[in-house]
Amino acid sequence: MTRSSLSANAKYFKDGGEMGELTRNFDWSKSVLGSPEKWPQSLLTTVNIILRSKFPMFLWWGKELIQFYNDAYRPSLGNEGKHPVALGQKGAECWPEIWPTIKPLIDQVMGGGASTWSEDQLIPIYRNGRVEDVYWTFSYSGVDDENGAVGGVLVICSETTKKVKAYDEVEQAKKELEFAIEAAELGTWDLNPQTNRFIGNQRLKAWFGLSADDEVELPKATSIIAEADRPRVLDAIGEAMTYSSGGSYDIDYIIQPPDNPIPRHVRAKGKALFNTDLQAIRFSGILQDITEQKKDEVRKNDFIAMVSHELKTPLTSLKAYVQVLMRKANIKSDEFSAATLIKLDTQVNKMAGLINSFLDVSRLDSGKIHLDKKEFLINDLILEVLETFFAPVIITPLHFKPGPDLTVMADREKIGQVINNLVSNAIKYNVGGMPVALSCHKEDGKAIICVSDQGLGIKEEDLPHVFERFYRVNDEQGRSISGFGIGLYLCWELIHFHDGEIYAESEWGKGSVFSFSLPLISD
Repeated sequence: MTRSSLSANAKYFKDGGEMGELTRNFDWSKSVLGSPEKWPQSLLTTVNIILRSKFPMFLWWGKELIQFYNDAYRPSLGNEGKHPVALGQKGAECWPEIWPTIKPLIDQVMGGGASTWSEDQLIPIYRNGRVEDVYWTFSYSGVDDENGAVGGVLVICSETTKKVKAYDEVEQAKKELEFAIEAAELGTWDLNPQTNRFIGNQRLKAWFGLSADDEVELPKATSIIAEADRPRVLDAIGEAMTYSSGGSYDIDYIIQPPDNPIPRHVRAKGKALFNTDLQAIRFSGILQDITEQKKDEVRKNDFIAMVSHELKTPLTSLKAYVQVLMRKANIKSDEFSAATLIKLDTQVNKMAGLINSFLDVSRLDSGKIHLDKKEFLINDLILEVLETFFAPVIITPLHFKPGPDLTVMADREKIGQVINNLVSNAIKYNVGGMPVALSCHKEDGKAIICVSDQGLGIKEEDLPHVFERFYRVNDEQGRSISGFGIGLYLCWELIHFHDGEIYAESEWGKGSVFSFSLPLISD
């Protein structure tokens, strides 16, 4: 490549590390694309975004599907494999081993179809001198050319091989643990409903802190059950001794013998036998020690939290680069690039929000949620949260008229998360650009914060369930709106951790009001 052509390429491809240098040095004049000065602006812009991003990106362009990729994607190609030949190469020549798998996805997007999304997808590729099993989470989306047609396919991806293998190891460990527990000696028990006498084998009696020769009355046996679980267990026993229930008994609970400070998680399974008068005459079963399984669930939650933390770092970098490019596009009055970057920024924000939500769910499940309570003015926090919504992508008017200054003692970040979620939902379900209104007032020694909209509203049968985990309103209008049904569940948990209340009022077709309360410092 001549020095003059290299100099010409340099003005189109800035920065980008190793792949930036390779792209600048590549003799594009000998490719089907020709020299960069002949390329459409959309291709130049997309390649520049890819090269500068710290998130793995790959691009196929044109009918021949000529390839570009960045430094972040480079490690996934391994050594002694496709790099650096893959740069500028035709897709079919580069990926013969997986072409039947990925070509239909490419054709779908190139044909103007919807973007694709695959999570932890196994796509073996040739790298490091052999074909390896590689897992990917990726999306294929179209990049328009100057004529408004799809000119290429942008792949935003992340290799998840390590995550999947780690998860498989956790699952395998769990199965082995379950097998070991099943193979071990189980506690056996028998209950006589007429005498309320409770008989168990030596292992069970040892767990309950009883002597080997004891034949124990049921109240004494149940007194060993943790106080919080005891009513639930007694209800389950009573239900099982009712003929209409089928006689099955299956429940998890904690036992806490007085001579053992370490609680034991157990699972009791049994079956009641009935006489001809439909009365329970025997109630027997087995008891498993599931303490280790409960610990395994904690490890699983820790694993989910670890993976979520790892995903946050590249997303943060990607968002920073997008914001820089947005500013440059606005300065240059590049409307196409600005619009594209706004869409990209919106998707990055959505992904970051999901990751944060899963992190919070993991913390809740593992009991590791931490509240950093401090005094602050609730009006100040509301105004601070609303500032994050005043961006080009937000067209819904947001109205907030601050009331009297009310001081609360709470975790500022988590209450901000609640307000953000409620406002985001109000905007998401808004209709016709109608305003979303926020208010804050004092009532019975509490600060009451309300977020109201004039959107789709919630049907009466759905309203009692909106704060349940993973609950999604099932209607024709709301079904297409993205979400996993964990945002309001998190709001409910966080507000109750603050000794507050959260509730919803709604009328179908007329909008909704979500309100929550926080105790004030002083009445």
